[in-house]
Amino acid sequence: MRWRPLVLVSVLLSGLWAGGDTIRVAVNAWTTLNPLLLSQDTDVEMVDLLFDRLVTVDASGTYVPELLESWKVLRGGREVVLKLRPGLIWHDGTPIEAEDLVFTWKALRLPRVRQVADTVGGVTSFDDLKAEDSLTVRISLKRPQGTLLSDLYNFIPVPRRHYEVGPKPLQDPINFAPVGSGPYRVVGKGSETQVRLERWADYRGVHPGQAPGFLMMQLGNVKVLDLMQRDQLHYSSVGSLRYYLVRKGAQGAGLVQAVSVPLATFNALVLNCDSKRSPLGDAALRQAIYELLPWEEQATVRRFFPARLSTSFWPPETWAYNPTPRSLPQPERAAALLEAAGWKFGADGLRHDAKGRPLKLLMYDFFPPSKQNVSHQMALQAAKVGMQIELRHLSYSEVMLKAQRQEGDIWAFGWTLSLDPDLDSPLFTREGFSTKANLSGYLNPEIDRLFDEGRHTLDHEARKRIYRQISDIIFRDKPIIPINYFQQRALVHRRLKGVTFDRLGQPYGFWPGRRSWRLEP
Repeated sequence: MRWRPLVLVSVLLSGLWAGGDTIRVAVNAWTTLNPLLLSQDTDVEMVDLLFDRLVTVDASGTYVPELLESWKVLRGGREVVLKLRPGLIWHDGTPIEAEDLVFTWKALRLPRVRQVADTVGGVTSFDDLKAEDSLTVRISLKRPQGTLLSDLYNFIPVPRRHYEVGPKPLQDPINFAPVGSGPYRVVGKGSETQVRLERWADYRGVHPGQAPGFLMMQLGNVKVLDLMQRDQLHYSSVGSLRYYLVRKGAQGAGLVQAVSVPLATFNALVLNCDSKRSPLGDAALRQAIYELLPWEEQATVRRFFPARLSTSFWPPETWAYNPTPRSLPQPERAAALLEAAGWKFGADGLRHDAKGRPLKLLMYDFFPPSKQNVSHQMALQAAKVGMQIELRHLSYSEVMLKAQRQEGDIWAFGWTLSLDPDLDSPLFTREGFSTKANLSGYLNPEIDRLFDEGRHTLDHEARKRIYRQISDIIFRDKPIIPINYFQQRALVHRRLKGVTFDRLGQPYGFWPGRRSWRLEP
């Protein structure tokens, strides 16, 4: 999964790494530096400089070789031969070999790994991997996969000598002392709040870095512009207000540049579809929740900080985007839906079902509480139609834990999309349900069938039609309700050069990405 934490958490800033050419980057919460255990997009962001991929993408989304010298598709797509570049080594100086790829594939298929990484399809769906010599791997597939290059992109090999998976993978010391293959390596041991990287002098790959080092850190209630003034921070995502003030020249003039690009991420409500745990197992109630989204109340905010309303599960930055207009929420329709579903007003002002149970829902939100908060405004809308939404604000990790345990009725998250829509299948499929990636508990055999069909369809236009059909079903059944697509808003220090974004609006995970970043006087 790639649930995107949208708030920065605290870290002590004492003892920041010295070095005038070290690029200091504020990063949202991450959980690991181990490619086997990636569970959110910020984890991927952190390993980007530490590990090379088999293939990567350029800024336009075209796949280009990285660890691989070549790949060849045989037997109508049922076999793939991978050739590693000769002479590549891990950070410990040992050669990168075909057996490392086989080891990584086997490790990713372990149940204890899949419970953490929520892996469905992708590399784990390869039927067999065999090393034919030290640099050659043959992949066998029962059926051709239209996701092949995306699967290879998300296949980040690890050295077999260091990454044996124990019974408690999340507690392994290797998680924050990685042995990678990329142009940077960790100085000392990293943590969940700070990681120091230095350029690796022995890097032999094709995509080196330019900066001598990075300091990746989580920030809390600190003044970002003050840190930039002291040359202790060079890149940070920021909220709408700070971005607006810098953009207008009211703050940071001559010091920073305010940058904004469309980001393939959206705010979302995840609804508990398990009828044994929540009234929202009723699709009519989920539709009523959608109708309560406070679009009109958000209109004033959008005048100053424009947000793109979500019209498709996959946003415009992805090839699966469906531009067909969607109906906007109508609060008066929510009342009609509740009435038709048999929820009648009681003496307490709440609606009750035929058994007399009141319509009370519990919602967990990790966005900061405020009158402008979508969840807060939605709770006010709900009260007008006889529905009580109890809103509780928790940390990201706490909300995530509630969702995994199926505690509550609604969970508010941010979700970051992938290059290939197949990677989002765990949210909705039965296999995702078994790995606990399907947080809503939504099960639909048609969705399972369509994701499987899309994974094994080679024609791009045919795949696009399949995923748009999936988007239509998601919009109809509403296990997840996308609210609005994000803008990537960031402050870039005047010394920091080479900052670019890929087609998803991300500054990492592609070439040149952060490997082109450098500081100038």
